[in-house]
Amino acid sequence: MVTLRWAKPQERLKIQQYLFENMGKIPFERWANILDCRWNHKDDHYGVVVEEGGKLVGFLGIVFADRDIDGKPHRTGNITSWYIEKHLRRGGLGQDMLELITQDDDVTYVATSANFRSGALLKKIGWQVMEDKRLFWSWSDNKLKQQFQLISGAKSVLEKIGENNTAKRIIHAHEGLNLTHHLLMTSQKDPLFFCTYMKRKGPQDTQSFEILYTQNRSQMGRHAQHLADLILPDEAAVLSSDSRFVQGESKPNRIVELEVPRFFKPAQNLSAAHISFIFSEVLLLDLKVY
Repeated sequence: MVTLRWAKPQERLKIQQYLFENMGKIPFERWANILDCRWNHKDDHYGVVVEEGGKLVGFLGIVFADRDIDGKPHRTGNITSWYIEKHLRRGGLGQDMLELITQDDDVTYVATSANFRSGALLKKIGWQVMEDKRLFWSWSDNKLKQQFQLISGAKSVLEKIGENNTAKRIIHAHEGLNLTHHLLMTSQKDPLFFCTYMKRKGPQDTQSFEILYTQNRSQMGRHAQHLADLILPDEAAVLSSDSRFVQGESKPNRIVELEVPRFFKPAQNLSAAHISFIFSEVLLLDLKVY
């Protein structure tokens, strides 16, 4: 008999071992990051399990985060680590798991790394496309970069941001994760706060500096090339961003259509532009963004 239920707090270590054994190359210790409810202050929910004869045969995780977005409280739920053993696939169990884990209508649910199969299911049941493009900038030796100052690193940024409480909350909430915080100081009154990480990708081992969050999309649009010139080393490297983080004519060097879109199920009038890669599985599991 197959049963489906919420995972229990005392099952964390068992589920951590199950994910490590079944879902690829992520180190055992890192799987604990999606199970610890670090950004979830209301309950202890972190996923649903499938059991068959008392044996664990499937898991769907969720990273809940209680956050402040545009000055208002919101809860997001990032779908993660979806696994069902082969003999139980294609029978509707995946949809049942998803329905259970997304039962709260006040939560904005997000799938940042769907594959072809899960993406097809999300589209079928009415989730919206959150993103379908990636933008890329290369180093240009633009002399205008001399008009800007880039401050990087949590300590340095905290010394400069003043009363920017959103930035402070983001920095403290992601302590110890692979996230670099930046301030771009311009002639304008408000500096641009944004966050990146670096991953090596492709056969040429290209350094890809990924924009994971920006506090101002229009500023990001105006200054994306300046950021590439300030951040990128003078070698094979790119600055990249999902298109929803950039507003206006940013003139990237390259635009790539995603093979599988990112999907979301919004609540409380949140738009795709409100949803970034912070407070998500991307940082907790240190995943590459595609």
